[in-house]
Formats: sequence, C-alpha cells, structure tokens
Amino acid sequence: MGIQTGGAIFIPAGLKHQLSAGHVLSIYVDALSEEARALRGAEDARVILITPADVAPIVDALHEPGHTDLQVRTGVRQALRLPDLPPPDPRLIKVIEALSRGQMGREELAAVVHLSPTRFSHWFVEHTGLPLRSYARWLRLTQALQHLAKGARLTDAAHQAGFSDSAHFSRTFRALLGIDPSSALAEVHLQET
Repeated sequence: MGIQTGGAIFIPAGLKHQLSAGHVLSIYVDALSEEARALRGAEDARVILITPADVAPIVDALHEPGHTDLQVRTGVRQALRLPDLPPPDPRLIKVIEALSRGQMGREELAAVVHLSPTRFSHWFVEHTGLPLRSYARWLRLTQALQHLAKGARLTDAAHQAGFSDSAHFSRTFRALLGIDPSSALAEVHLQET
C-alpha cells in the first residue's frame, strides 16, 4: 500500500468535520502541546502541502518497536514545517501537570496558577485555543483510547475514562474526530505510548 502522494489539511479544534473512508494518516494534536501552539491562530481548515517524503519519518517512527512520543512529534513538526517557539508560560506547564494527575475542575486548576476561576477560563482559552470543558472532553477521549490500547473492552474503557456509557463515548468520539469509533477502531491498531 505505501504512502500516497498528496497533501494534508489542518483542521482546528472545534471545527465540525467528517472523514471519509480510505487510507488516511490522521494526526491529532493535543491542544496543550508545542505543536498546537505553533499551529494556533488558524480559524479555518487549511491545506498544508506535504510530500510522501515529509510523512515517511512519522510512519517509520510509528512502525519502529519501542518508538518514542518525541520521535513522532519531531516527524510531525518537520512534516508541517512548524516554527520553533519560545517556551510556554510556566503556569501552563503547572496546569498540564495538574490535569495529568486528574484535577479537572476549573476552581482547582485556577488555584494552581493563582487566578480567579473566571480569569482562569479566559486565560486557558488564550493559551490553548480551547475552553477547559472542550479540552477535558478531549482528555477523557484520549484516556479511553489508552485503556483500549491496554486491551480493555469499549464499555470498560469508556467508564474508566469518565464517560457515562459507551454511547456517550461514541458520540464524543464522532464529535471530536469526525468518524464513528466502530469504523476507526476496526481499521487501527492502538499502541500504548
């Protein structure tokens, strides 16, 4: 099958979209990542011209046993020709750490960075391009996918990630990724990173 010649499209968070069937390499960028900061500012989907040679390092890294997140992210940065940026606001790093520990409430996170809850909400959008609630949905979705990669059943993975049931997970998956989970999960091999 190999890599097909073509381009890429950048779809910003929150933009309604749907993917059609076919062989597509989809890369979802976490809103709190360096890559997202470099892509921020685009309000609409835009085409980014890339070649098979641009994508090859990403595919190679994904197929390499024991590949690291950094290898994949480096390939993405190179393929999309993302600029190097100054370090993020240190408070954002504290928020990322708090979120990784499971602190999801606005009040808790605001206290971590010494802001009022209202000011924190505005600050979070300024630094991520997403409201906290939208990011929390994304985070729950990625947690469910991590549980699936470990071999959990769909319903169990959904519950462990905080979804009320598998239907709630499926609706969120479709809303955020533009494709039904049954279609996507039948075509992919999930791997823990």
